[in-house]
Amino acid sequence: MASLHQKKSGTWYAIFTINYKQKWIRIGKMSKTSAKEALRKLEEEHSKKKFSLIDEKHIYFEEFAKEYLEYSRANKAPESYRRDTTSMKSLLKSVGSLTLPRITPRLIEKHKIKRSDEVSPRTINIELLCLSNMMGKAVAWGYIKESPSKDIKLLKYEKRPPRFLTNEEIELLLQNSSAWLKPIITVMLNTGMREGERRQLKFEYIDFKNRRVLIHASKTKNYRAVPLNEEALKTFQWLEKNYISPSTHERAKREKTQKDYVFCHEDGSPVENIKKAFSNACRKAGLKRVTPHTLRHTFASHLIMNGVDIRTVQRLLGHSSINTTMIYAHLTEDHMARGVDRLGWGSSE
Repeated sequence: MASLHQKKSGTWYAIFTINYKQKWIRIGKMSKTSAKEALRKLEEEHSKKKFSLIDEKHIYFEEFAKEYLEYSRANKAPESYRRDTTSMKSLLKSVGSLTLPRITPRLIEKHKIKRSDEVSPRTINIELLCLSNMMGKAVAWGYIKESPSKDIKLLKYEKRPPRFLTNEEIELLLQNSSAWLKPIITVMLNTGMREGERRQLKFEYIDFKNRRVLIHASKTKNYRAVPLNEEALKTFQWLEKNYISPSTHERAKREKTQKDYVFCHEDGSPVENIKKAFSNACRKAGLKRVTPHTLRHTFASHLIMNGVDIRTVQRLLGHSSINTTMIYAHLTEDHMARGVDRLGWGSSE
């Protein structure tokens, strides 16, 4: 059984007690009679879930995928939504023509086997996690009784240390980048911002006086302040007054419509994707296994190798957990080992 509670604002809430814990469900502003009727329906739904009496709806995966992507776009960070969209293309090929109740653990295992000949284990795991989240939502939304992916195991694979650029490789990349791309690379190398954060970067977030930039995290929805070194500051100062077209690469003074987003098209809209231009620059420079995210790894790795402690790097990167930052810990150990090697006390001649 549940109870009704009305707050001072006039909003009604249903209060369920589940496993000795209270769960409040907002009903809304309405008359007490209407609130009682809404409570009755909620109790009925809760009872069906509790005793597994929900009728499975024969909705096709292809149809449900559209509903899930709408949820993903509204509730997840832009990068997570893009990742879901990419994973969905593969999942639709495997199970798109099936209804949700017909998706079995065996079918998911077949998907794993098929994809293992096409992509890396990491990519397969991303797709499996997407499917698992989808099936979880299908249960929560009453489409199926239980998730077929709950017992599916992710693939194990060797995790390599993150790829980062050496000073020589950075020079090569900049030399082979277009005039339009070079400022983007310079900013990302010197601030450690993600691609999604670069897209959202506005001039109003740059504090020229105090030499810092406020980065709005695309992943965590939080923000962090990153100090600007001389290279980043000069680049932002130049970009504030000057503009380079992504399409023609021509230089001009910034128009009024181009003074919102730092990296924008001629009409002022943000530049969404730099992958093609970046890949071309890497190809010309002869660099392999390098993506825009490598610039973030380079920022963190060079901080560590220059003696910056791991906690400071965590804050500069905006990691919510130190465990994420620990992928750079081996560089700390290497740096300390090189420092110890320089000591020559007591060496025999």
